[in-house]
Amino acid sequence: MILHQKLALKSGLISERKIWKLRVSERYTTGIKYRLVLVNPESHDVVLLYDNHWPKGPHIHWDLKERSYQFESVEKLLANFIQESEVEENRYYENKKNRN
Repeated sequence: MILHQKLALKSGLISERKIWKLRVSERYTTGIKYRLVLVNPESHDVVLLYDNHWPKGPHIHWDLKERSYQFESVEKLLANFIQESEVEENRYYENKKNRN
């Protein structure tokens, strides 16, 4: 495992990042497997998920939708996830604040 972080964010969401280094194979041509998730611990809803499980390959789940993702490097992956997590966390925080 290259990275395993689990963070409780100020908004109340949980961010968990797991990245593994694997042998290069037909299933994992980059030699990297990852699962980066932003989750609401109260409802267990996935707010944002970057993963590359076989057979789908790199893709993103967000807002009950799915889109492909072009993996370039671990550094770029983390930067993209963090940037998008901040946007989703702000949206979650604003929605929560407006409900109260």
